Amino acid sequence: EMVRNAFGQMERLEGILSRHRRDTPLDRLNEKGFIETPPPELVEVMGRALTYSSMTDGAFDVTVAPLLELYASHFEASNRPPPDHEVERILESVDYRKVQVDEDAIVLEGSEMKVTLDGIAKGYIVDQTVRALVDDGAERILINAGGDMASGGDGSLEDPWTVGVRDPAEPQGLLANVRLGGECIATSGDYMQAFTHDRRFHHIIDPRTGYSPSQASAVTVVTTSAMEADALSTGIMVLGPVEGFQLMKRLEDTEGMIVTKGGESMTTPGLDNLAV
Repeated sequence: EMVRNAFGQMERLEGILSRHRRDTPLDRLNEKGFIETPPPELVEVMGRALTYSSMTDGAFDVTVAPLLELYASHFEASNRPPPDHEVERILESVDYRKVQVDEDAIVLEGSEMKVTLDGIAKGYIVDQTVRALVDDGAERILINAGGDMASGGDGSLEDPWTVGVRDPAEPQGLLANVRLGGECIATSGDYMQAFTHDRRFHHIIDPRTGYSPSQASAVTVVTTSAMEADALSTGIMVLGPVEGFQLMKRLEDTEGMIVTKGGESMTTPGLDNLAV
C-alpha cells in the first residue's frame, strides 16, 4: 500500500509538471503563455527554478525549451545542428527574467517563450515521494528516478546506501562510490543524450549562447534536496569547470565532482567524507 501510494504521488506530480504530456498545466502554460490559478506544485517548482537561474547567472534556465525543440527537430530531420541564424533567432525567446510567478498566475512575458522543467521536476518529484514514504512510516528509503537519487528515513542515517558515480568516458564504469545517509545525488553528462558521436552537441544547451557547453563532460552534485541537485548539476555543467566549481564550493551542504572533457576530475573536499 505504501509503495502504491508513492507511485500514485509520482504519477500525479508528473501529470502537473510534464511538458511531454498533452493538457498538463505546464502544457497549457506553454500553449497560451500564461496560466491562471496554477497548481501550487507548479508555482513552487517554477519559483525554485527562478531562484536557481539567479544563483547560476542564467546557466540554468527553464525557458530553454525552444532551443531544445530546435535542436531535436533539426537532428531528427537532417542529423545536423540548426544554422547559427536560427539559433540566434530562437535565443531571443529564452530569458528567465521574463517569467512572472505567483499563486494567482504564471506569465511568460516574451513572445514564443516555452518552459521545460526537465532539469528540475524529476528531483522535486523524488523529494516529495521520499517525504510521503517517511510520513507513511518507511524507515530506509532510496529512490532512483533516472539518475536522480534521494535517500531518507532513519534507517538511511544508521545504514547509508552506497551509490556509484559513472565515468563519462566509460559509462559502464565508475569514478567513485558515494554514501547517502539522507542526502540526494544527481548527475548531468554529455553522454546521456548526445546528438553527435563526439558529444559536441547534446541535450544540455547553454541558455545564454544557444550551444551545448564545451568544457565539462559530467557534473555530479550531492546535497540535501534532489530538486537542488538536479538543477545545480545542469547549471554547473553549463557554467563549466572554473565557475561551476567555485559555485559548488560556496554553497552550504553541497558537495560534488566535475569531470572535464579532457578527463580531469575536480572534487570538493567534503565529497571525500562521503566516498566509500
